[in-house]
Amino acid sequence: MFELPNKETAMKTGTTVFGIIFALIIFLSAFAMNNSVAFAGNRCKDHCNDAYHLRKDLCREIPLKHERHSCEDAAKHAKDNCKHRCR
Repeated sequence: MFELPNKETAMKTGTTVFGIIFALIIFLSAFAMNNSVAFAGNRCKDHCNDAYHLRKDLCREIPLKHERHSCEDAAKHAKDNCKHRCR
């Protein structure tokens, strides 16, 4: 018929079930944190950063150092003005 498990088998089963449940809770909380971070961005500021990086990449093509730095400074000021409009 049906045999009752001994104390040692019951302990191992309980420990295994507890470990699986604990691992599942850790996995689900990590997954939930990743999803909340992914949606936390600000589209306006992301747009400003993308435009800044495009302008800065174009500035890197300028061979003269002084003009290149002026171009990068102008790109940074444009980004700051853009981000200021986002608020």
